[in-house]
Amino acid sequence: MSDKYDNKGVHRLSGFFLIDTILVIAVSILAVYSTILAAEFSILKDDMQISSLAHLTRSMDWLNDYNEEKIGERLLKAQIDNLNLSLQKSSNNITNSALLIQSLDDYKSHLTLLGADKNTIGSLLNLKNNAETENNQFLQALKNISSVSKIIGIYELVTILLIIGAGLGGMAEIARNKLLAYPAFIVGGIGVIILFIVTFIPSLIIETPTAIH
Repeated sequence: MSDKYDNKGVHRLSGFFLIDTILVIAVSILAVYSTILAAEFSILKDDMQISSLAHLTRSMDWLNDYNEEKIGERLLKAQIDNLNLSLQKSSNNITNSALLIQSLDDYKSHLTLLGADKNTIGSLLNLKNNAETENNQFLQALKNISSVSKIIGIYELVTILLIIGAGLGGMAEIARNKLLAYPAFIVGGIGVIILFIVTFIPSLIIETPTAIH
């Protein structure tokens, strides 16, 4: 009778450690998968950082153009006032008056362009809008980089949990010790759950990066 019960106990024990072996294999594979995903997001983060710098540079360029044209607008108004005075003084000189009128028309035309709406290329509103658009994209890129950094951190945490789970499971299998196997199930299970969430429904734990152009 005792031999019969011992055989059943060994069978149950073997079945338990078969599950433990499957767990070790599964979490080891998932640990590799998590590491690969973390590496891919690291590459994405580098690309996003380059893109954010490009948006920042373009924003500064547009802002510099805006400030230059804003100063130019003031100079144009001053020139127009001076031309009007010169035109009044040279009203008897037809040739000189014609040249002054031509210059006055050119200045007014440029001033009209600067005062046009934001859809007109070269206007102050257009330059300002371009600068604000690039700056907004830069700020959004910073948010995306922050989100991606958090995702990378989560994948690295998952990798650590899975490695710990696989390690404990392997030790439990070698030592035939259930006390090591149970923590392996818990730690590995937590790692698998977090990996599933961050991979398929990341919005539950982190803000999803927004696509920008």
